[in-house]
Amino acid sequence: MKTAVDDLIEQSQHTFRILYEEIELFSDLQWIKGFDSFMKPVKVAMHIIDCLDYYFSGKTGDEYHWGYRFGGGWWELPDEKLPGKADVLAYAWEIEARIINQLKALDDTDLLKPAAIQDGAAESTLGRLVYALRHTLHHHGELSALAVYHGLPGGKWD
Repeated sequence: MKTAVDDLIEQSQHTFRILYEEIELFSDLQWIKGFDSFMKPVKVAMHIIDCLDYYFSGKTGDEYHWGYRFGGGWWELPDEKLPGKADVLAYAWEIEARIINQLKALDDTDLLKPAAIQDGAAESTLGRLVYALRHTLHHHGELSALAVYHGLPGGKWD
């Protein structure tokens, strides 16, 4: 049976869609401007996708190479080395495809199995998947707040 898995796929796809829509709101100048060293659209988006990459990589936090995609993490790169929206979106599309493919390989009973990586996020496979979505939506809220800060209509949900 795949009822729960299909629900998770649908919710994951919806989460990515609203994330893409939020990212696309920002102009190139707004993309790198924000409140502090982290609260900039580019850095929040980098963090979201890097974490999703990690959660679905099958690697522990010690094994995963944080920030590899752009030559460094959001906390390391100077503003002139930060990726543009198109690069972050391309990364997100790749990670979304990987996540959906991993979910399609599961059935509902797989969701109750212990998570392959025990890093404190959750004990079960389902719990880890929900944690990854919850983390993503937390930071989506930050992107929404940044959109409003820039005079844009933040808060994509539909």
